[in-house]
Amino acid sequence: MNAGEATMIRDLRADEQELLARATLGNMNWPGQRYTLDQAMAVPSIAHYFTWWPGPFDFGLVAEDAQGIAEGVVWLRYFTAADPGFGFVDASIPELCVWVAEGQRGLGLGTRLITGIFEQARAMALPAISLSVEAGNPARSLYERLGFVPAGPYFDAGTLLRTL
Repeated sequence: MNAGEATMIRDLRADEQELLARATLGNMNWPGQRYTLDQAMAVPSIAHYFTWWPGPFDFGLVAEDAQGIAEGVVWLRYFTAADPGFGFVDASIPELCVWVAEGQRGLGLGTRLITGIFEQARAMALPAISLSVEAGNPARSLYERLGFVPAGPYFDAGTLLRTL
């Protein structure tokens, strides 16, 4: 059994900004240390992924082990054209953020989290989900395997879109 299969998945709570901050920092530092938490907090285009959580329509899932320790998190965040996320496509399309703890990567947990959020998004009749992935990030292959494609010629090459 993969570690990702033994993990419990639950709804992300409104009081879990600290987890989202840790996840955002992990995502921003995927190639190596680029930001401290204080530095990330000082950059509005990074901090808005975890501050003011949740917005009126934001939601997510947490994967945790038997002791209740978070092993991963996925969340959908709505942004506006005036305050876009890195993967912003349209105000009606939420941006996906996902993070899996280092010791749990490559075991299927990211897939479980993302497919779980797809199910919730479909139940809410969302049209699509966007995300941003930097060049060279190995997570891109996971996103493509799960149906994300380039958002189009008017967007950055790292902006991907998944219609539901």
